Amino acid sequence: MKNFKNSIKTKVLVIALVVGLPLQMCSPNGSDDCNCGPITGAYFDIQGMEMTQYKKTGEDTFEQMEENELVNYSDYKSLLITYDVDFISQKPKRTKMPSFSFIPSAYACSCRENGDAGSKNEKLTNITVITLNDFDDNHRANDTLNDIMIVEGAYFEEDQYLEDYLVNDTLNVQFPFIRLKVDRKPTLNENYKIRVKVELSTGEVYEKISKSIKIR
Repeated sequence: MKNFKNSIKTKVLVIALVVGLPLQMCSPNGSDDCNCGPITGAYFDIQGMEMTQYKKTGEDTFEQMEENELVNYSDYKSLLITYDVDFISQKPKRTKMPSFSFIPSAYACSCRENGDAGSKNEKLTNITVITLNDFDDNHRANDTLNDIMIVEGAYFEEDQYLEDYLVNDTLNVQFPFIRLKVDRKPTLNENYKIRVKVELSTGEVYEKISKSIKIR
């Protein structure tokens, strides 16, 4: 009987160490038990945008491309549109909750980062991609490429064609960036240069022209 009681006490102690520590180290009321530093603002407000072309350098590594750089289509990554943002200090509903873990050293902590609640007021209403050179027989200079542009999913999202993405995306802008990739290589002119216009629900319109790169 004594051994049985000791065994029960040991199990209770182990459970307390494995489950209790993470819960204590990261409390649901958002206290700074995880040593999370201060942030400027949980929401962001879009003020402009920048565009950068990227190529693959490995399975999960990418490199910024230079003007007129040549790349095989198989090694082309995508166009990264990065929004210039200001952070808004209004606090969102607390979402920092403890998660179950069997590894006490991880403490199940998750700290907030600037802008991780997304845009406070802005929804994406339209993106228009215009080719500045003859791309193929169906897409001549100054034609839209929207029907062959893919939006690469961010984090947990799946890739979608741009036209579908614009219909399905009904939330405020979630991330301060978006990645666009044309689904084929050009056949009439390997010089790939595009104009991108981003329109927001607030009436803001941002437009940029990409660097010219060569895709074969």
